[in-house]
Amino acid sequence: MRRADDVYHAGHMSIYAVQIDSEHAKVFAFNGGEVTHHAYHRHEPQHHTGHTQDQEKKSEHFYHQVAEHLKGATHLLLMGAGLGKDHFKTHLDSHHHELAGLVVAVDTVDHPTDGQLVAHAREVFLKHHITV
Repeated sequence: MRRADDVYHAGHMSIYAVQIDSEHAKVFAFNGGEVTHHAYHRHEPQHHTGHTQDQEKKSEHFYHQVAEHLKGATHLLLMGAGLGKDHFKTHLDSHHHELAGLVVAVDTVDHPTDGQLVAHAREVFLKHHITV
């Protein structure tokens, strides 16, 4: 599996699996038999004293960053252990309607390895008759 940290290939990859929580996201792009991934990290410190308006704005900024990477997608799978995947789906519903309609599933996964994530994504896409 290659990392796609430096270059986003807009026209070449359109099937994505996203593992996301409130601070990190891994975007796996399926292109033929090849899978690449890009990691995103929320850089602002997290304060657990309540969900302030400022924290919501920082979350929105993080979700916008990830959503920008998904432009041109044809199919999306959202995965995660906690509520991050659900919050990201809500963000897509509110701000990125074109992407929200491409979500084939929102799945709970409990801290798998990258290889396990890719294998799970392939299974889910296959169930939906999507060839990766």
